[in-house]
Amino acid sequence: MRVRLGFCIALPRLAGSVLGQRVAEGPEPNAGLASATPLGCGAEAQGALSSASDEDWYRVVLQAGADLTIATAPGPGGAARDTVLTLLDDTGGPLQASDDGVGAGWYSELFAPALAAGTYYVAVEGGPNAVAGSYLLDVRCRALAAAQSPPLAPEGPENNDPRTGGVATSVLAPARCSGALQSTGRDGDWDFWRVLLFGDSVLHVRLDATATAAAPAEDPVLYVFDAATPPNLIAGPFFASDRDAWDQRLDVRVPSGLVQVAVRGVAGSQPGAYLLDLARSPAAAAVVFGGGCAGRTLEVATTSFGPGAPLVRETPQLGATYSLDGSSLGANGYCFHVVGVASTFVDLTPFGAVGCALEVNYVDTVFRVADATGAASWTVPVPDTVALVGAQLHSQVAVLDLSNPLGVTTSNRVTATIGS
Repeated sequence: MRVRLGFCIALPRLAGSVLGQRVAEGPEPNAGLASATPLGCGAEAQGALSSASDEDWYRVVLQAGADLTIATAPGPGGAARDTVLTLLDDTGGPLQASDDGVGAGWYSELFAPALAAGTYYVAVEGGPNAVAGSYLLDVRCRALAAAQSPPLAPEGPENNDPRTGGVATSVLAPARCSGALQSTGRDGDWDFWRVLLFGDSVLHVRLDATATAAAPAEDPVLYVFDAATPPNLIAGPFFASDRDAWDQRLDVRVPSGLVQVAVRGVAGSQPGAYLLDLARSPAAAAVVFGGGCAGRTLEVATTSFGPGAPLVRETPQLGATYSLDGSSLGANGYCFHVVGVASTFVDLTPFGAVGCALEVNYVDTVFRVADATGAASWTVPVPDTVALVGAQLHSQVAVLDLSNPLGVTTSNRVTATIGS
C-alpha cells in the first residue's frame, strides 16, 4: 500500500513545465484574412478538412526577419491524408505553395527563407488524395543566421556521372560546390556530388547562392540519389520557378552514409557555371517501442499514405512542437504523461500491476483526462537551444485506474531525439 501511494502521489508533483497546448482551428468559415486563426511561432494547430473544397487559414506574425518552416501531419482520429500548403502575404496574395514534401507521404512541407518582419497567412487545403479528416500544422520560425562561406570544392574531371560509369566528386558538408554544365537536357551533362554524412541527417541543398557565378548556367535542375551502382533516385527533379531564378531549395532526410546530389540543365537552357551549397543538420527522430499493459498505447503521428509510407510525421525539432497521442486509456481516464531524459525498466508485476512496467526515469509529468473514447494528447514544445540537439526525451503514460493492487496501468514508451 505504501508503494502504491508513493507512486501515485509522485506522478503529478512536477506537472506542467513540459505542457504545451494545441491551437484549435477557428470556427468555419475561416478561409480569409479577417477569419484566419492566429498561430504563434513554435506552435501547433489542429484542424479538420470537412470536404474537398474546405480551406483553413492561419495568421502568423513575425516580429523580426526569419526563416519560416511550415509542415502538416495526420491529426487524431480520421486523418485528412493529403494536404496542400500555401503561404500568403498580408494582403492575401500567394507567395509560394507546397503539395507533397520530400519523405512526407502526401503531407506538406514549405520552407520560406529570409522573410521580412510582418504578417503572413498560411492556407491548408486538401490535395488530390485527401479525405475528410483532421490534420496538424506546425510553424517554426528561425532567426536569420549570419551568412557563412563554406569551403569551396571544385568539380572533379568529367565524366562524373556514375549512371554512365563515371566517378562522382566527393565532398564533406558543409561545402560550396563549384561546377559547370557543358550541355543541357536529360541527355546532356550531369554532375554528381557525393556527400558523406555522419548520423541520420537533414541534407540542405541550395542553388540560390549562385547569382555571382561567372557565366552562370541558366536553369539548373536538382536530384538526390543514393550511392548504389548504378545509383537509385531518392528525390527529384526539382526545378526553379523561372529561368535565372536560382530558387531551388531542398531539405531531405537521409540516413548515415553516402548520398549523391546531381545537377543538370533544363533542355534548351544556356549551359554554364553554378555554385551548389551543401550542408547538413542532425535529423530529429521518434521511435515507438512495444509494450504497455491493459491495452494502453502511446504513439506519434504517422502517415500510412503516399510515397514511402508508413512515415513518422511528428518529431522534435528546435523551436517547434511535437505531439504524442495516447489511446485505450479508459473512458475519461486519469492519465499522466511521464517524461524523462533516460529510459529504465522496472517490472511492476511484484507490486500488483501484472505485465506492466515503468520504462521512463521520469523528471516531470503532465496530467490529462482522456475523452470518452479513451484518447488523450500531449504537446511538447522544444526550446530553440542548440545544446539540445541530439538529446533524447522518453515518454510513457500511466493511467490511475485502480484496476490492480498498485492502482496503475502503463503504456509503451516513445523515445524522441531532438534535431535541428
